[in-house]
Amino acid sequence: MPYIESITFLAAITGFAGLTANMVLVAANRHRRYHMIPVALIVFAHVLLVWHFRYEWEIAQATRNGYAGFVIFHTALLGILSAPLVGSRLARRLVAFSFCVAAMGASGAVLRYEEVAIYRLPVLVFDLAGLTALAYWMFRPCGPANEFYRRYFGVNRYEREPGRSVGAENRQNDRGD
Repeated sequence: MPYIESITFLAAITGFAGLTANMVLVAANRHRRYHMIPVALIVFAHVLLVWHFRYEWEIAQATRNGYAGFVIFHTALLGILSAPLVGSRLARRLVAFSFCVAAMGASGAVLRYEEVAIYRLPVLVFDLAGLTALAYWMFRPCGPANEFYRRYFGVNRYEREPGRSVGAENRQNDRGD
């Protein structure tokens, strides 16, 4: 059954490429929830193939290499499957979360297991592209990091004078009156 393994791992790398593309769309503020539907279907098919052909529907087989990988991959699966079903703001955050979790799992898998070693270069390229997009999305002026600062510290990270409102009534004119 080597052709089934090929299809299984091809679905994995295709799903990871789609997740990376969605992370880039999130960073570019072009993400729509329906972009995650094909990715969710491909990843779900990959998980079903793994459970059927590699684990034979047994938990003991699925956790034979440890519980960490099991938890990592199924947490990413939960985020990927729920991203098309929730609101767009939460969907963007689920894409970012799922990308981080899947990147950890995929990187560890391609570096540890020989049967997926052929995918090392593509996975590391997707990691680099997705993590760059994630960093840009997090730390741009209207990104989640700025929302955090505004909510908990009452300031915008990009204001010149923290704590001071930027409304017209609080601005001084150029003459100093």
